[in-house]
Amino acid sequence: MLEYLGTRPDEDGKKHDIEVFTSSGLSVETREQRRALLEEWQEDFREPFQNTNFIEVDVELSGDPGRDELHDALNAALGSKPFVYARIGSTVKAYAYTNMKAAALAKALQKLDHENGRAGVLQRADDGITARLKDAGVAGKAEIKAAVSTERGGQYFLQKFIRANAGVIKSDGDELPADQRADKAAQALYASWKADFKTVEPRNVYHVVFSARAGTDARALLRVAENVLAKRIPDHKWAIAHHPETGHVHVHAMILARSESGRPLHFSKADLYDWRAAYAEKAREEGIAMVATSRMDFAAARPFNMRHAGAYERSKRDTRYSVSPTIAQRVEAKRQAVFEAKTIAAYGAGISRGWQLTATLTREAMPGSQAEAGAASFSAAVAEFAAAKRSALGPPPASNGEGTPLSLSAKRVVTLIDLTSRIQEIMSMDLSPLELRRKIADVNKAFDRIDGSLSKKEDKQELAGIREEMNSLLNERLNDVRVQAATGGTGEADTARDEGRSLREKEQQAKTQDRANEQNPRHPDKQTVPNSAAGKRGEQQADRVERQNRDTQRSLDDDRER
Repeated sequence: MLEYLGTRPDEDGKKHDIEVFTSSGLSVETREQRRALLEEWQEDFREPFQNTNFIEVDVELSGDPGRDELHDALNAALGSKPFVYARIGSTVKAYAYTNMKAAALAKALQKLDHENGRAGVLQRADDGITARLKDAGVAGKAEIKAAVSTERGGQYFLQKFIRANAGVIKSDGDELPADQRADKAAQALYASWKADFKTVEPRNVYHVVFSARAGTDARALLRVAENVLAKRIPDHKWAIAHHPETGHVHVHAMILARSESGRPLHFSKADLYDWRAAYAEKAREEGIAMVATSRMDFAAARPFNMRHAGAYERSKRDTRYSVSPTIAQRVEAKRQAVFEAKTIAAYGAGISRGWQLTATLTREAMPGSQAEAGAASFSAAVAEFAAAKRSALGPPPASNGEGTPLSLSAKRVVTLIDLTSRIQEIMSMDLSPLELRRKIADVNKAFDRIDGSLSKKEDKQELAGIREEMNSLLNERLNDVRVQAATGGTGEADTARDEGRSLREKEQQAKTQDRANEQNPRHPDKQTVPNSAAGKRGEQQADRVERQNRDTQRSLDDDRER
């Protein structure tokens, strides 16, 4: 990657060195300098490590399969990975090594405490195991009860599973000896599993491209890229270079995945949009007319990936290959820039406001430009179309014998429009964390009702994507509200996160301080004199409370991670 950044071919195809700029202000121009830079970065690289993800699953059987039939079905459902299980009547409990991301599952399980329901990654994992069981000939409903992503945790909960269940059967079909100690059995079993553990190559760098239209000043774009990186990841190392040989102007950035303090860099959908917004803002500061947009802003068809495109092209060349009509329609719709009317119908108000903002920003960056009028006109057209579409759908007519009731699909669109409006209202409300969690739970119940009325897999997948994006926005709002509540409204959420102090730490500090103040109920706000007997007793009491809270929190973390 560093060689790609620092070398470009000339007209004869021969590579030559180009200038690379680093986060430390250095200019790297030669192969030797790039090699030295890489050696410096490699000190922060993570070594390959073994995947140590484990899950505990409960399966409620619908029938009464035999032992061999159940064992084979579990083996297929758990991906032929090492596992143990025990059956009690119609309930099967299993503990298995998995390629699933246990940390994400554990986080989703923790959210169950906030009454969000089994949504997102957790529900998809449950459904996947249930479907594979069904394909293997065993009907039942699977539900992940616990997940752990560390070797120590994996060994501990394996031992706990063996101790809690009688008649434990291993993935090779043999039953664990009943007279063997749980710790010894777990130790031997875990050692035998290690040969099947997958080695993971960690991501050590990210590749990000900053693009602009042809004719943009390359030096200005370099400054924009530097400013964005300095704002978004101030404690990460990076290197950038401008590649001039293509029609459009673009700058490549190579970013070290871990910061100097060891914090990893992640890119979610929301993060990517935030980067795009920051990029457009910095570009406007440099006199480059740019506005961040998304697929929804253009009501564009859903994107496809390289696998979809390759399969589709292969099916056109060779009749022996085929793709589903859904994939073919998706690729063709995107290539032909198909306009999705239902997107406008569902999100017209938000899209219209976005284009009004685009017109405002364009007016500031390019006074007198036709782009401003175009954005304003498009905003008006979107609002008019959305209003007409919603009016056409309308509320269901009264059951007076006149007219025709709405189809189920139309009702769902109306419900989704109303739900989107409701989410926008929630985002603007001044709510406590508890009130906001209840609102989020209500939103997810509404999504559940819509999902229950869908029959096509494609519709369910599209709704799941919308639901994930909406929950991401709501949970981000919830995190901000929590931080404001923990800091008394004096600190910004981004600042709190940048300082690396989690909400749990803030709440714990607040609880510890409250308990320390309770040492004198008559004067809770009275400060004790340093080095006095009362002061020492208060410090000792606060230390004891803090230790107890840490122990309690550690126990809760273990349970939630499970």
